[in-house]
Formats: sequence, C-alpha cells, structure tokens
Amino acid sequence: MKVNKRKLLVFGFLLLDFYYCQNLRASDYLYPDIFGNNWKKAELFVRENEVWMSNLLDDNKVDYHLAMSMVFPELVRYSAICDRMEISLLKALYVHYGTDYANFSIGVFQIKPSCAEEILREIPDLHDKKLAVRFKTINSSISENEKRAIIVNELEDSKSQLLYVVAIVKLLNKMYRNYKWNSNLDKLKFYAAAYNCGFSSSELFIRKQIDARSFHTGLIRSDNHYSYADIAAYYFMNSSQGF
Repeated sequence: MKVNKRKLLVFGFLLLDFYYCQNLRASDYLYPDIFGNNWKKAELFVRENEVWMSNLLDDNKVDYHLAMSMVFPELVRYSAICDRMEISLLKALYVHYGTDYANFSIGVFQIKPSCAEEILREIPDLHDKKLAVRFKTINSSISENEKRAIIVNELEDSKSQLLYVVAIVKLLNKMYRNYKWNSNLDKLKFYAAAYNCGFSSSELFIRKQIDARSFHTGLIRSDNHYSYADIAAYYFMNSSQGF
C-alpha cells in the first residue's frame, strides 16, 4: 500500500492542532460557569449602570473598559456576599477606632477604608483639580471620626465610590507613565492585580500577584481560588474591543 506522505503530514498537524485546542479549552477557566448567578448579577449591574458610569469615567478621562474590567471581579464578589454579610458593627468600629480595629471591603467595588485613606493622602500629588475639589471636604481639618464617617458613607454609594476607582487609575497612570506595556491586556492585568493587592505596592509584588490564585467569593477562605487579574482579563476579552 502506497502512503501519501503529504496527506499523512497534514493529517498529523491537524491531529496535533485538535489535541492542543482540546487541552487548551480543558485548562481554561470558564468564569461565567464557575461563578454562575453571581457573574450574571455583576454583568447586570454593569448594563443597568453603564450610562452614568461611562459618563463619569469619560468626564474624568479614564477609559471605561479598563476601569470596568479592573473592578469586575469585585462586582462578582459583592454579588456573592452582599446578602450574607452584616457590617454594621465593623463600620462602627472603623469610624470610632480606625483601620487598626476594622478594615473591610465596602460597596460594589469592594474598597477598604485603609485604601480610601491612602487615596485621599495621594490625591494632592495628582494635581487633578477636579478630584482635589471633590475630596476637599474630607482632606480638610475635620476630626478623624468625622473623616472616617464620610469615607464609609462615600464607599457605600456607588457613584461616590467610583471616584475612588478613578483616583486609583490616575495614580497608577502617574506611577507607570513611562512604562512600556506589551499590550492593552498586559496593562489591564497589571492594573487589576494592583487594584486587588494595593495600588501602592511595588511593581515586583504586583507582577507576582497577576498569576496568584487568591480570589474567592466566600466569607471564609475556600478550597477554590482564582487569579483576580485572570478574571479581569477574561471579562475584558469577552466584553469589549479593548481600549
């Protein structure tokens, strides 16, 4: 029997390609399936609030797709825990005694009071008049208890909290203004990791966090953990054309 070597070679490549694709699909996380209804709720929040969020971000010259992808895992987490977590006591402890006694994620974008306080300290160095005016009251000479009470109220309001997200993006833009990104996706994953682990963390630490599997949606740590940056990248790749 005469074997056609060319056909055999093509068949071999097709078989390898099929095997590779099957294994790629098997190893990829399908986050909408993993997070189920919480993913759907997060997508619904984005759709229902897209107009005012995009207007606010555009007004502050922050790319909508970058910002939404960066915070999307937090929307998923918030959807998972918002009905199960009572934070009244934690809020009272924070307002009266500060982050040493209570430091917890608040609101749909899940920002901690300690992060908000750090943002407020850094805003003057941004030389952004719009943000400076917006946060002037909190940065003025009021008592620490009053300042913490305002922070809690602002983080509980989606529109006010999104301005803290704006500030984080702008602070990252300033810190990495001379950085040469490999792609928009590379930048998004870095910003997402920074948002999750702390925007003022070192570049090396943030880079390590891109692949770190520490994200979960339970009130206590579970056996299943995922990369925050990878979830953000999945949403970015499947919901927009990039920025």
